[in-house]
This record gives sequence, structure tokens and C-alpha cells, in this order.
Amino acid sequence: MLAQGRDTAEAAAELGLATGTVSTTQATANHRLGVRHRYAFIHACYVLNLLTRPTPAAPPNGGAEPHEVVILWRLALDDRHLEVAAHCHLSMTALQQRLQGLRTRWQAANECHLITLGWRYGVLNASRGSAGHQLSQQAHHI
Repeated sequence: MLAQGRDTAEAAAELGLATGTVSTTQATANHRLGVRHRYAFIHACYVLNLLTRPTPAAPPNGGAEPHEVVILWRLALDDRHLEVAAHCHLSMTALQQRLQGLRTRWQAANECHLITLGWRYGVLNASRGSAGHQLSQQAHHI
């Protein structure tokens, strides 16, 4: 659900769980895969085939610009927004504007959904692996 752009409250309501339960489960899963953020978790799940990879499709509205590809990869590999901004020589405001522009063009709900759409549109893949250092050992525990 999170990979499809739902937030914690939406996922919890759909599953009939408390938001705290969803948050705690997410935090535990992040820890097991060695990542800090949901978007890196989703990328790791696609790399490890823990989530069914999206059906490939042509990206809408011209796809992603080169700087947007860098931003998506940095998020997928678990950089914080501040780290992405520094790497790309952007202010936080400029980074947020670029992410918002990509979300608008791709009709993505949030960064988690951008990661899924990045896989769908061929921008992201398993070629760079994931941020988790112990993925192969930890994957069977999720």
C-alpha cells in the first residue's frame, strides 16, 4: 500500500490497524533491511523481489530529466532529503520544487509512489542494488 502512495493513516484504515501498528511494523522492516526511509525500503523490496515489480510502461510527459533521475536514485539508495540536496547542489526549497514537479507530471502521491513509478518507467532498477548492507541475510526475516 505504501508503494502505491498511501500514507500511514490510509494503509492502517484499509487494513483495520492502528496507525501506530503500521508505523512500528514499517520501522522494524526498515531496520531489518538496513534502511532509514520508506522510499529506500520500497526500492529494496523491488530489488529483492519482495514486492512484485511494476509492469513496465512508457513514462508520461517526457519521463524524467537527468537531474530528476539522480534525485530518484539518491532517494532509492536511502539518502536523506538534505543529503540529496547537497549532492545535487540544490537548496532544500529547490529540491522540494523538483520533487513536486516530478510528482505532478507522474501523478505520484509521494516519494514512495515516485520510487514505484521510477521502477515502472525504467528509471530505477536493481543495477545499483539497495542501501541495505545485509539484504540477502535479512530478506527472509520480513
